[in-house]
Amino acid sequence: MTDDRPTDADSDSGARRVLVPDLVDGLTEVLREVEELLLTLAGWEEDTDGPGPFVLPAPLAGRCALDALYRIRDVLAPTQTPPQMFDRGAQVGARLLAPDGRYEHMPLHAVAIAVADLDVLAGAAAALGHTVAARPDTELAEAIAAGAEAAAPTYGPPPTPRDIIERLARLHGLLDLAVTDDTRALIAVLDHAGNTDPVILDDTTEAAYQRLADRMNAMWSGDALSRFLY
Repeated sequence: MTDDRPTDADSDSGARRVLVPDLVDGLTEVLREVEELLLTLAGWEEDTDGPGPFVLPAPLAGRCALDALYRIRDVLAPTQTPPQMFDRGAQVGARLLAPDGRYEHMPLHAVAIAVADLDVLAGAAAALGHTVAARPDTELAEAIAAGAEAAAPTYGPPPTPRDIIERLARLHGLLDLAVTDDTRALIAVLDHAGNTDPVILDDTTEAAYQRLADRMNAMWSGDALSRFLY
């Protein structure tokens, strides 16, 4: 398997096609938390009533990371089934079935995401992670903690700064998985199926799905913050 980032088809537009799993509210909740944190940082940066200017490092400054997050959210949101629809047995897009319809897989959606926005997301995770891990006594760390408080759900305690940064890093990793023959094969199946429901895999693409699902699961559930210490 080779890493082709960006793919030939996407190099001219500056975007790459990736496969996104439908995690119901899993992805959208991470996007919401990161948005609240970045909005808090933007508010501190833009506050003219404080004792002095609050300077954010790139790419957090000037709402750069926030704007990239919004563009990525606009791409991802239509691929995720809202919880209320999932509870009624409905989902966004076609069902994805194993060969002969033996069982139903978690749906995948092929989307195009700007490479530049992925790079900004990676830079934001690195800047936030380095601050929390190595510079916890700074004003930026204080602002990040305030952003984590703002990201509290309607019910339950707020996430910690480490929680949000880890989830952001996992989100970036999920979207930035290396393009492999498995990725290409599954994208081709989805493209060919169009609006067909359900999409039934054959033995070859079933094996590709299983390998890709293993990679996605490892990325989505791993500990991503510790590398920002170094």
